[in-house]
Amino acid sequence: MKENTQNHRVGFHSIEAIIKTNPHKIKKLILPKNREDKRIEDLVNLIEINNLKYEFSKKVKQEPEAIIQEDKRDFKDLKNHIENLMSPVILILDNIIDPRNLGACLRSAAVTNVDAVIINKHHCAPLNAISHKVSAGGVEALDIFYVTNLVNCLAYLTKINIKIFGLSEHAQKSYSEYSYDDGVSFIMGSEEEGIRKKTLEKCDELINLSFNKDFKSFNVSVATGIILAEVTKQRK
Repeated sequence: MKENTQNHRVGFHSIEAIIKTNPHKIKKLILPKNREDKRIEDLVNLIEINNLKYEFSKKVKQEPEAIIQEDKRDFKDLKNHIENLMSPVILILDNIIDPRNLGACLRSAAVTNVDAVIINKHHCAPLNAISHKVSAGGVEALDIFYVTNLVNCLAYLTKINIKIFGLSEHAQKSYSEYSYDDGVSFIMGSEEEGIRKKTLEKCDELINLSFNKDFKSFNVSVATGIILAEVTKQRK
C-alpha cells in the first residue's frame, strides 16, 4: 500500500487512535509479521477487544497499516456543528502544502482541544497517511471540515460573531495584545506565501508572533502551537 493514498493509515499511534475513537471506519488492518514484542501484542489485544479483523504480512515491516472509510464533512456539517458550541476555538488551515506540516498543526489542535478545524479543500495538502502519522493520532480527536469556498466560510463566521485572526510575520500587532475568551478563529498559511490575499481581506485582525527584526518566521506548525497554547492559557 502506498502512503499517499488518502484512506491509508500507518503507525501505532494513528491506528490505535482510530480503533479507540472510530473503529467503524476501519476496513482492513495489516500487521507486521516479523514483530513479536509487547507493542504489537497490545495492539492485537485492542483489535480483538473491538472485534476487528486483521492479518499479518511480511510486506509490512515495522508498523501496522490500515485502510479506512473516509468520512469527510463539509461546510453544511460545519454550520450544524458550530451552532451547538459556546465561544468556540477554530483553526483554519489555508495553503498548507506540506502534509507533514498539516499533520503537525492537527496534532497541536488536538492537544489544545480545538473545537473545529477548517481545511481549505483545494489549497491544502491531502490528509493522507503521512499527515495522519505526524499527527500521532490527533486527527481522530478532532472535528475536521473541508470547505471549497473559504471566503464564504469566513463571511459566515463573521456573521455569527466569531472573530477571525490571521497570523502574519508582517502584522504590526502582537498576539499578546488580544483577549481570546470569546469565539475566535485563527488562519494559518504556508511559510512560503503566507495566507492568500483574498483570505487576508476577510480577517478582523492580523497578528504577529515575533518582532525579532532579523528572523521573524516560525514554521507554520510551531506557530499553530504557540497561538493555540496562548488561547488555552487565557481560557484557564
